[in-house]
Amino acid sequence: MDYIPTIGLEIHVELKTESKMFCSCANDPDQTEPNKNICPVCLGHPGTMPTANQEAIRKTRLVGAALNSQINEYSKFDRKNYFYPDLPKGYQISQYDLPLCSGGYLQIGRGDGSEKIVRITRVHLEEDTAKLLHPDDADHSLVDFNRSGLPLMELVTEPDIESAVQALEFVEELQLILRCLTASDADMEKGQLRAEVNISMATLDPDGKKRLGTKVEIKNLNSLRAVEGAVGYEIGRQTDLLREGKKIIQETRGWDDIRYSTFAQREKEEAFDYRYFPEPDIPPLIISKEEIKHLQAQVGELPAQKRNRFLSQYGLDPATAEIFVVNRNLGNYFEKVVSELEEWINVEEGDTSNTQKQVHAMAKLTANYLTTDVQGLLKGAGFDEKEFKATPENFAEFIKLIYRKEISSKIAKTVLFQMVQSGGDPTQIISQNGLSQISDEKKITAIVDQVLQKNPKAVSDYKNGKQNAFQFLTGQVLAATQGRANPDLVRQALLDRLSKD
Repeated sequence: MDYIPTIGLEIHVELKTESKMFCSCANDPDQTEPNKNICPVCLGHPGTMPTANQEAIRKTRLVGAALNSQINEYSKFDRKNYFYPDLPKGYQISQYDLPLCSGGYLQIGRGDGSEKIVRITRVHLEEDTAKLLHPDDADHSLVDFNRSGLPLMELVTEPDIESAVQALEFVEELQLILRCLTASDADMEKGQLRAEVNISMATLDPDGKKRLGTKVEIKNLNSLRAVEGAVGYEIGRQTDLLREGKKIIQETRGWDDIRYSTFAQREKEEAFDYRYFPEPDIPPLIISKEEIKHLQAQVGELPAQKRNRFLSQYGLDPATAEIFVVNRNLGNYFEKVVSELEEWINVEEGDTSNTQKQVHAMAKLTANYLTTDVQGLLKGAGFDEKEFKATPENFAEFIKLIYRKEISSKIAKTVLFQMVQSGGDPTQIISQNGLSQISDEKKITAIVDQVLQKNPKAVSDYKNGKQNAFQFLTGQVLAATQGRANPDLVRQALLDRLSKD
């Protein structure tokens, strides 16, 4: 029997706001001192009055708009009642039957034919809980309330995902959207984005109807590796059990990063009754149709749209385009450089008949240097245009010199190193350091003659059909000129001399 993985995701996102969800305490994910950002409201003291964070509400609706959700004109907060040590009030302010956003979808895939629509059930807003700490070799636990009351957006999908790769792609794409909208930094290592997986193995009836299996929940996945690994492992585990004729237990499982496997935490016999009822201290949330339209207009260009534009407008390959979509700062810098190059093509070159071809060529050249040489010189540090010393104008000038073949690749690396280290105009760097290209045919021919005289064996090898000998001789000429000789002139001079001897 064939088993079909059926997967739904529940994703919690800490929103990027100045203050917490229902009080004025700082929303500071980098705060390391325990119980620093706290007050009677987020500690759940009796008699305190919550006040909803308007920016958190706006950002949740904005995310909903980006995910093609319906922004509900009327919504409300509810009390979700349960007891746990990290929940001081004994209830969590959340949303139940009237969330901020309903429905929606997100397309995943990278243009390789694997595109898939994942439906979204709801996007709602609630408050985060405190954080429990369990010291090693201690007979007690500690509670840090810095996280208590942070604005927490929850997104629930329909069970449309069918593989570990699709689950990973969904979380990755959502992470990009959240960062694009500046709704959240979505750093999973800091707990700003946490995923839970609901997974079962479905079968097909003879009439082709899908019959769902027993659902297993995997909690607290805090990395992309964990999401992909947990789903992949659980698909294998459940499939093996079913093929052995065993039953799947409805339970909650955790993920072990070391053993790279899921493990049982507790059985779940039935859904817990949270006894929701409307939050009496917070009025309903109302938004007009005009305000919804204005909000939708604020979404702007999303990662999928930017990905497609980079492919068509600049002729980049999918892998390079993805680098610029993921690294937004680097992508923005790339576009500024190419904009300078487009202006140069239109103004200085004057020939508009071949503009797109030239733009594509120079864009690819720019992308290559930014994603390889520049990233290598930065040694893994994140790209920050404010700290990067080479301005887009100077980098565009650098690309023009290479495109025009006025400097060799070796000289380009030397110039780029100085631009990254201290900034400066590449033309001035070349002039000040005596790096200008040698394009005098007589000088190059004279150097070629010297190289041929010093390397008779390589000359003989070339004449005997060994093409590698030609590359060796070319390298010797470039080395003799410290990379300054025009490579095309060197090649031609070598061919002329070798054909005459």
